[in-house]
Amino acid sequence: MPRVADHAQRRRQVVEATMRVIAARGMEGPTVAEVAAEAGVSVGLVQRYFPTKDEMLLLTFEFLGARLVERLKDVWEAGGPLKDRLRRCLLELLPLDDERTAEIRIYQVFCGRAVSNPALRRIQVAVYSAARTDLAATIAQAQAQGEIPAGRDPDEEAASLWALVDGLALHSCADPGGLPPAMAERLVDRQLDRLFG
Repeated sequence: MPRVADHAQRRRQVVEATMRVIAARGMEGPTVAEVAAEAGVSVGLVQRYFPTKDEMLLLTFEFLGARLVERLKDVWEAGGPLKDRLRRCLLELLPLDDERTAEIRIYQVFCGRAVSNPALRRIQVAVYSAARTDLAATIAQAQAQGEIPAGRDPDEEAASLWALVDGLALHSCADPGGLPPAMAERLVDRQLDRLFG
């Protein structure tokens, strides 16, 4: 009986291998041959699913974003007070362990490339817009429940939180000694205390 390939699993296998290669060697690293070797598949199989390197990188960026969104959804659905849920979600965006550090470094590599790649830029803008929209909705919900003062603008506060976390992630990855995880957490807590105070 002939083998039936699980195409979604194969694509995921190649995308995850691409992420590992980028984490190890940066954006210049992921040649099709390197990704194939990392995935343990043939170059032909990689090219079957991704005819061009750009397509492989684009899907990898989309996959990274989708994986993060899924993890944030799980964190959010764990429940608790809004401030605690928001804190846990924001901390998921910081390099507080090896997995998140690798993801953030990969994401930063893609963001650098997005400056000159319109397809990657569209994904980046969509991720940023969705993040700010979700944060603003959470802030408005907290206002409706009396947890955040009514005079605060949800859109501005969402932009402020997003900029803080994005900047903390960038600086924590670039200089972990200068901005260690405990300090990054304190800065998030300080901003949330100000917002909810």
